[in-house]
Amino acid sequence: MAKPHRLLDASAGPLIAVRLWTLTRKTLGGLETDLDARVLRQDGQPLPGLYAAGEVAGFGGGGMHGYRALEGTFLGGCIFSGRTAGRAAAKAVG
Repeated sequence: MAKPHRLLDASAGPLIAVRLWTLTRKTLGGLETDLDARVLRQDGQPLPGLYAAGEVAGFGGGGMHGYRALEGTFLGGCIFSGRTAGRAAAKAVG
C-alpha cells in the first residue's frame, strides 16, 4: 500500500497517465407515476397494468437526491419504489 505523499514527489515514482472514456448512465428523469407506482399517460390517467420502480420511476432528478447524487445512493429509492409498485400490483390482481 502506498503511503501518502506529495503528488509531484520524484521519490514516489513516475506519474502515470490513464485514458478514460466517460459513460453517462443517469437520465435523472423517468416515467411519470402516481403514489401507487402506476405509470401515467400524457392525460394523467394510469396506463392499466403498468407499474414503474427504481430509477425509471423518476425519483432521481430533482427528487430526494437530485443532480448531486452519489453512486449507490439510489438503492433506498429503488427498494422503496419497488415495494410500493409490488404492493399496488398485488392489490390490483387481488
